[in-house]
Amino acid sequence: MSKISISVSALFLVLAGSSPAYAYLDPGSISLALQALLGGIAGIAVTYRFWLFKLKSFLFGSKFQTDSKNNDNDTKPKQPKK
Repeated sequence: MSKISISVSALFLVLAGSSPAYAYLDPGSISLALQALLGGIAGIAVTYRFWLFKLKSFLFGSKFQTDSKNNDNDTKPKQPKK
């Protein structure tokens, strides 16, 4: 017998001998699993973005760093014109 036919036979025996699980997944557990999956994807995306930002800053210098002087103009109160 070849290795493939032995593997298929063993897989058939394992699956044929299994019993039903009688498991119940309510909407709360499905929601929890979905939230964990989406949170993991978001965490990977944020980690990748920070890593990419640091790599670009290292390779191309400080032109990728944010300038805090430009961002301060939005928070200062405007003076009335005379």
